[in-house]
Amino acid sequence: MTAHIRFLSVAELNDPLTLAIGLSGGSGTGKTYSALLMARGIAETMTGRPGAPIGYVDTENRRALHYKQAFPEMMHFDMQAVDDAGNMIGFGPERWIQVIDAAEAAQLPVVVIDSFSHAWEGVGGVLELHAQTLDRLTGGKDDLKDRRSQLAWAEVKPRYRRLIDRIVRAKCSMIICTRAKPVMQKGFGSNATNARPTKTRREDVPWDPASDGDLMFEMTTMVILDPKAPGCPVHQIKVADQFKGLLDARRPMGVETGRAMAEWAKGQGNAQRQKEILDRARSEARKGAEAFRTFWNSDEGKEHRALLRTILDECQALAQEADAAAAQNDDDPFGLPPVDSDLTPEQRAELEAAERAVLDQQREDEE
Repeated sequence: MTAHIRFLSVAELNDPLTLAIGLSGGSGTGKTYSALLMARGIAETMTGRPGAPIGYVDTENRRALHYKQAFPEMMHFDMQAVDDAGNMIGFGPERWIQVIDAAEAAQLPVVVIDSFSHAWEGVGGVLELHAQTLDRLTGGKDDLKDRRSQLAWAEVKPRYRRLIDRIVRAKCSMIICTRAKPVMQKGFGSNATNARPTKTRREDVPWDPASDGDLMFEMTTMVILDPKAPGCPVHQIKVADQFKGLLDARRPMGVETGRAMAEWAKGQGNAQRQKEILDRARSEARKGAEAFRTFWNSDEGKEHRALLRTILDECQALAQEADAAAAQNDDDPFGLPPVDSDLTPEQRAELEAAERAVLDQQREDEE
């Protein structure tokens, strides 16, 4: 039986969107307090009433209860690795899905998970599940582990992906906190970079979140906090244009941050207008430095200069690329870079074969 498929006009879709915000950081970076402040702003804006409930999933030995007087609206769940009978149940993917199901059943407008790192590296988490699966596939033989590691991941990762999909489809907004660890650096001072960048470890960010890249890239917003500036979104890993004006690396995130994000999710606020301005700035930068300079000094540019500064580095790079391209002299073929300078040997061979085919066709046409 074919499932009924119906496309709806966006005019019919008025339910608020949900937010998935990732906060990562080491000890003392203000994750818990920042998450609670933002959750308050989200909950009150989504429901339209002060004191709206905030769900809190606490894996950190009830750390959130340090703030129970400041946040009496908190609905706390103490998530431990053992059940009430003392049986080890761990932090496997299926258990987290049950937690999200329970949050939705309770009709909580927002849920904070602190810390979701347990799902990755905790007891019964993804890394332990992979190790257990690998032991089963290899019979404990170390010489087979490298060859069968991917097979083990093929069993474990689908379970984790179902959890990530459940987070994405959640009907409540979520703030997901993860731990972060310092990474080895090369160079010194302002010239220091990460010794081994990965998909979750940007070269210019000296912290490595204890989570998987799949989670980070599904977030609406993902930032890494730094102990030098607690609560401040110092390292902005993924921030949609709609939120760039809300996040200042020098200013702690708080209730107003959450409120503004929730207003965007409800289709209110001026986030869409801000995105249009940023897109306009990029468009002008692609015309070169002079065009971007003109826009920067226009009435619109002056009015939104604080917002434009959030992408200034990006626009400067775009303008420099445009000017460099314009400076090339098309009348002098020796002044242009080789067309195939970046081709691999295989790509160059394909290009040469295509050129020969064109010449052969031309000869046939002439004959």
